[in-house]
Amino acid sequence: MASSSFTNDQTDVEMQFQDQEYQETNATSQTQADKVKKMVVPRSTVWEHFTRTKENRNKCICHHCQKTFSCASKSGTSNLKQHLQICKEHKVWLTSQQKNQQKIGNGGNLKASKVSEALWKEACNELVVLAELPLSFIESTAFKYFCDKVNLPKTHSRRSLTRNIVEMFVKRKAALKNLLITSKQRVSLTTDIWVSQVTGASYMVITAHFIDDEWQLKKLIIGFKYVMDHKGQTISTVLLQCLADWGLERLFCITVDNASANTSALKRFHEVFSSKSPDAFVLDGNFFHMRCAAHIINLIAKEGLSDLSENVLAIRNAVQYVRSSTPRLHAFDQRVTTGKMTRGSLPLDVKTRWNSTFLMLSRALQFKIAFDRMEAEDRLYNDYFLEVDNGVKRCGPPTSRDWKAVEKLIRFLVIFYNSTLIVSASSKVNAFKCYGEIVTIERNLTGLVSSLDSELKLRASEMLKKFSKYWGGMKGVNKMLILATIFDPTQKMHFAKLCFEKLYGKDSFEAKEMTKTVTDLLTSMFKEYSMRFKRASGQASQEAEASAVPGPDSQEQGVERMELVVEDFGYERMDAVYKELVAEIGEDTRDELEVYLKEAVVTQKLLPGMEFDVLSWWKMHRVKYPVLAEMARDLLAMQVSSVASESAFSTSGRILEPHRSCLTHYMIEVIMCTEQWLHADIKLKETIITNEQILEDVEELDKLEKEFEAHNLGD
Repeated sequence: MASSSFTNDQTDVEMQFQDQEYQETNATSQTQADKVKKMVVPRSTVWEHFTRTKENRNKCICHHCQKTFSCASKSGTSNLKQHLQICKEHKVWLTSQQKNQQKIGNGGNLKASKVSEALWKEACNELVVLAELPLSFIESTAFKYFCDKVNLPKTHSRRSLTRNIVEMFVKRKAALKNLLITSKQRVSLTTDIWVSQVTGASYMVITAHFIDDEWQLKKLIIGFKYVMDHKGQTISTVLLQCLADWGLERLFCITVDNASANTSALKRFHEVFSSKSPDAFVLDGNFFHMRCAAHIINLIAKEGLSDLSENVLAIRNAVQYVRSSTPRLHAFDQRVTTGKMTRGSLPLDVKTRWNSTFLMLSRALQFKIAFDRMEAEDRLYNDYFLEVDNGVKRCGPPTSRDWKAVEKLIRFLVIFYNSTLIVSASSKVNAFKCYGEIVTIERNLTGLVSSLDSELKLRASEMLKKFSKYWGGMKGVNKMLILATIFDPTQKMHFAKLCFEKLYGKDSFEAKEMTKTVTDLLTSMFKEYSMRFKRASGQASQEAEASAVPGPDSQEQGVERMELVVEDFGYERMDAVYKELVAEIGEDTRDELEVYLKEAVVTQKLLPGMEFDVLSWWKMHRVKYPVLAEMARDLLAMQVSSVASESAFSTSGRILEPHRSCLTHYMIEVIMCTEQWLHADIKLKETIITNEQILEDVEELDKLEKEFEAHNLGD
C-alpha cells in the first residue's frame, strides 16, 4: 500500500511539472508573437507631413505636394526633412498658419486671415441676431456639423450666447446714449403698439430720428416695451421712462396714429416732460403732436373702396384663378397679346392694404381683353365661378359694369397711391414734401365733387368728408409741415404761397391770412433758435478764451508787435479808405432768415430719376446760415408717418414665433434693438464703400477724358 501511494504521488508531481512546462512554453510563444506584431511609434516631427502607403511601408506620401518618397526604417528621415525645406506647398502652408497673417477685405483694408476664437464668437452672436434665428440654433447638430466640417472653432452654448447678446446690447446702447447726450441732439419720435398673434402680448416700439453732424438721417429703435394695455396713461408713462433711460431731454415732435388714446397720452406727456427742461420743446410744444399722414391717407382711400366691394371681389377672384396653377396661367397667356405672362404680371392684393389692391386693379385693367376672352372661350374659367365658397356662390366673372366702376376708381386712387409712397418713406427725409401731397389730395377731391358723374361725385364727397375730419379743411394740418417746405431751397416761401392761392384763391383774405400766420410762426421759431444759439456760442467762446489765456511771460517770449506809422507822414492807405466807405454805407442789419428768403430759389438741372439733395445743400451752407441750419436739422428729421415704427413689427413677428415664445420681454427688446442697430451699421458701411467706388469711377472717368483730349490735341 505504501509503494502504491508513493507511485501515485510521483505521478502527480510529474503531471504538475508537465503542466507548468506547457504553460511556460505557451507564454514564451505568445510573448514572441506579441513582439512580432508590436508597432514602432514614429517620434520625428516630419511624420506630421508624411503618411506611409498601405501597399509598402517603406514608401510615404507628402501631405502638401502628394509626391512619394522612400522611408525605410534603417535609412532615417533625413531625405524627408530636406524635402520639406524645398517644398513650395509646405512653405505656403506655414505662412497660412501664422497668427499675424493678413489679407485684403471687402473695403480694401487689411484684416487677419485666421479668425480668432473671440472674433468667431462675436460673429456667431451677430449671425443669430441678424438672421433672426432661435437661440438654440447655436447648439444644433447642423451648426456643429458645419463648424466641424470647415474646421471652425468650437461653438459656445446657448447660455453663453444669451449672455453675449445682452452684453452687446448694453455696450451699443451706452455708446449711442453717450453720442446723443454729448451732441445735445434734439430728436423726433415715432411710436406705435402691436399685439403678438403668438402670445397675445402687446408691445410698444419707440423710434428716434435725428440728423447727425454729417447731415445724415439716422433712425434708432430706443425701446421695444411690453405694455399691459393701450390706455393713454400707459403710453405716456412708457414714453417718459424710455426717454429718461436714454437721457433725452429735448424733443421736436412725436408722430402717432389717430387713435384717441394717443391724443390723451401726448397731453399727459406734454405736461410732465415740459417741466424737465426749458428747452424740452420748440414753441412750448404747441406743434409737437404730429398725426400720421400715411394712416389718414389710408382711411380716406378705404372710404372710396367701401362701396365697390363686389366689383373688386369679382376682379380679385379672376386674378386668383389665373394665378392658382401653371396650366391656368398658360391658358390666360394664350389670350394675352402684349407679351409673356408670369405670376408677377398679375399681383394678388392683401385685403388689409389698400395700396396692394390698387396695384392689383390697375394691372388687371391692362388685361381686361384677355379676361373677356377667358370668359368667352374657357369653360373651366366659367365653372370656377359656379362653385360655392363658404356657402355662397363665388362672385364673378367680372362684367363690363365691374370694369367701368373700377376704372373710375383707379383714376383718383392713383393720387393716394403716389402720396402714400412719398409720406411713408422713412430712410430719407420727406417732411418738406408732405404738405404738397396734402394740398394735391384736397384740390383733386374738391374738383371731383363737382364732377358730372353722379357715382364719382358721391364717392369723392364721402372721401372729402373723411379728409376734413382729420385735417379740418387744411386748418388742422400741423404748421410744422408748412415750415418744412420753406427749408427746401428750391421752394422757400414761394411754394407755400402757391398752395395758399390754389386752395383759397389768389389775393383772397384766407390766403393772405395763412401767409401771415406762417410768416409769424417762422419768425418766432427763428428768434427762439437764435437765443439758444447765442447762449450756446457764448458758453463755447468763454471756454475757448479760458483755455487760450496767455501766461505772464508769453509777451516777453513772443515776437515784438510792429505798429504801422502813417500819421506823421500823411500818405493815403487803401485799407483806411475802404473802412471809411463801409462806415458810409452802414452795416447790413438783415438777419439770416431775411437773407435766406430774399435770395432766389435754387435751380439746379438734374438727371432723370435724380432728386435734389436738401441735406447736402444745408451741409454746405451751414456756416452761412448757422441758426437756420439748426432749424433745418430738426424740421427735416421730423417724420410725417409712423411707418418707421410699424416696420419693426414685421421683424418682431418673426422673433415671436412659437419656438421662441419662451423669451422674456427684456430679451425681446434686446434682440429687436440690437438687430436694428446692426443693420444700421451694415448699411453705413455699404454706403461708404459705394461712395468710395463712385469717387474712384469719377476719377477714372476724368483721367480718361484728359487722355482723350490730349490725344485729340496731339492729332
